[in-house]
Amino acid sequence: MTIRTRLALGVALQTAIIVLVVAAVQFLALRSFLVASESQRLEGLMPRLTAELDHRPLTARPPLVITSLPRNVDARVVQGGQVVAVTDEFPALPLTLPAGYAPRAGHQVLVAPLTLRGQPATAQIASDVLGVVDPLRAYLRALAVTVPAAALLVALLSSALAGRLLRPVARLQAAAARLGQGNNLRLPLPGAGRSDELGRLADTLQTSFTQLADVREREEEFTRAAAHDLRSPLAALKVRLQGSLATPRSEAELRENMREALADVDRMQRLTDHLLLLARGTRTVHLRPVDLADLAGEAVDRARETAPDVRLDFETWGDTLIPGDEALLTRLLENLIGNGMRYGQGADMTVRVWGEPDRVRLTVQDAGPGVPAEALPRLTEPFYQVDAARSGEGNGLGLTIVDRIVQLHGGTVLFEATRPRGLCVTVDLPRPQPTKNTTCAASRAREPFRT
Repeated sequence: MTIRTRLALGVALQTAIIVLVVAAVQFLALRSFLVASESQRLEGLMPRLTAELDHRPLTARPPLVITSLPRNVDARVVQGGQVVAVTDEFPALPLTLPAGYAPRAGHQVLVAPLTLRGQPATAQIASDVLGVVDPLRAYLRALAVTVPAAALLVALLSSALAGRLLRPVARLQAAAARLGQGNNLRLPLPGAGRSDELGRLADTLQTSFTQLADVREREEEFTRAAAHDLRSPLAALKVRLQGSLATPRSEAELRENMREALADVDRMQRLTDHLLLLARGTRTVHLRPVDLADLAGEAVDRARETAPDVRLDFETWGDTLIPGDEALLTRLLENLIGNGMRYGQGADMTVRVWGEPDRVRLTVQDAGPGVPAEALPRLTEPFYQVDAARSGEGNGLGLTIVDRIVQLHGGTVLFEATRPRGLCVTVDLPRPQPTKNTTCAASRAREPFRT
C-alpha cells in the first residue's frame, strides 16, 4: 500500500471517528433537549385539563372522559384514590405513581398535583415516545448518510493533497534511479536547497551520493594502483622463469634467477600484506597494555642489524604504557623507521618515545633530503610516492598503513619538514586518564634513556 493510499485512508478514518464522536455528543444533547421539551409541553396541558374538568361534574362511576387534550396525549385524574376522569387510550399504569416526569410503559409520563373545585387531585398525563424517538431516528438516518459521505470526500481530498505533496518525492526517486543507472553520483538532485523537509532530504541524499562517489573513485584508483604494483613483479617473475626454461643455464645462473624470483615474490607478499592490513576493521584490533618504548627499542635494534651503516639514535623517557595492538604498533614502528632509512639516503636518524599525562608521543626524524612542503599532505595517500623516492623499493603504502594504524588507536600523525633538511613524523597515541592512585604510574615512569 502506497503512502498516498495510507494517508488518505488514515485521514478518512480519523474524520469518521471525529464525526461519530461529535454525533454521539449531539445525539445525547438532542435527546435531552427533546425530553425537556416534551416535559414542558405536557406541563403546558395542565391548565387546559383543569379548565375542562372544572366545568363538568366529576363521578367515579363511570369516570368522566377527557376530550380536550391532543390526539397523541392521554390523561388520567385520580382523586380520593379513584379515577374520576380518563381518556379512552390511557396506558396500563399503576394507579399510584410518584410525582415527576419519567418514561413508563413506552410513554413519557408527567405526574403532577391538581386542584379541582377546591379538592386536591393528581393528574397523570402520558404521551407516546414518538415525539422523542422520531426526531432521534431521523437524526441517526442523516448520520448514516453523512458520515460515509464525509469520510469519502475527505479521503478523496487527502489523496489529491498527498499526491501533490509527494510529487517532489517521486521526482527525487526518479532522479536517484537515474543516478544509479548512469553511474554519475554527482548529478544535482531536484529539490536540493529548499528549506522544507523534502529539501533537507534532497540535500542529505546529495551529500551521501557525493561521498559515495568519492569513495568509489578512491577505490577505483586504489584498485588500479594495486593491480599495477602487482603486475610489475609478476611480469618480472614470469620473464625470469621463462628465461631459465628457454636456454640452458649454469647452476650459478639458476641460483641468481631464483634469488631474483624470490625477491619478486617477497615484494608481492609485502604488497599483499599491506593491502590486507589496510582492509583490517576495528573488530580485529586487540587492545592490551603495551609499552611503546619497549616496542620501539626492539624495532630500532632490528633496523640497526639490517642497516649498520646508518646512525640510528633512540631516546625515551616517562611512562610510555598505552592500550594498543602490539602487532599493529610493531608494524607502525617498522614502517616509519624503514621509510626513513629507505628515503633518507643513509642520513642520521633519531627515534624518540616519551610519555605525557594523556598520551604517548613518538617521533621519527631523519636528516635526509626531506619532502617538499606541497607533498606533505599527500604522504598518507595510497600508492603516492614523492618523485625523489620513486627509485626505492617501496610500493607507496607504508605511510598509508601508518596512518591507518594510528586511526585504529584513536591517535594522530603529523609530517613536518625539518631545518635545514629532513623529515620528522610525530605520532600521538592517547591513553586513559590516570586515576587518583598514582603510585603504580610513578613506579612505571622511565628515567631518560638514550642509545
